[in-house]
Amino acid sequence: MRIQLRLAAILILIFVFSFFAGAPALVEAQAAAPSSEVPSSFQTKLLGITNSDRLAQGDALLTENSLLTLAAQKKADDMVAKGYFAHFSPLGVSPWYWITSVGYGYTHAGENLAINFDDPTAVEAAWMASPKHRANILRGLYTEMGIGIAHGTYQGEPVTFVVELFATPAPTKTNPA
Repeated sequence: MRIQLRLAAILILIFVFSFFAGAPALVEAQAAAPSSEVPSSFQTKLLGITNSDRLAQGDALLTENSLLTLAAQKKADDMVAKGYFAHFSPLGVSPWYWITSVGYGYTHAGENLAINFDDPTAVEAAWMASPKHRANILRGLYTEMGIGIAHGTYQGEPVTFVVELFATPAPTKTNPA
């Protein structure tokens, strides 16, 4: 029964949102000890599956960006620490805060969230079955991505949070010669 309830409670959220500037919000620290170990094989496999789906649609492949991976991990850890599963934290912190907090400049960004998926193939299949998640995965504007995974407790149950961030890096400024 508990497993059935857990499976029934699997939630997937998306926030399809692109814009040209994100205003960082303040984050209030809270004492908690989230698990922030990121299985690199999970990330590598999910990136490969995501790129296979993009390739099948004629889209360019995404490259993993270490800053986006750090931002995704920080977001996943924050959800564990503060006990929420949403694009905006209970304090109103936006997904874009995490991206800019690690020093990544972007022109477009998107976020996919999942809970209770321990297998990259299963989470990608669920996202691809959701029109808004699918749109984020296949959006041609995005060229880079990062993935964060955190294990913790949510609503009294052990869970795994998956955060997938997509972005288009901001152009670098060059000084005229």
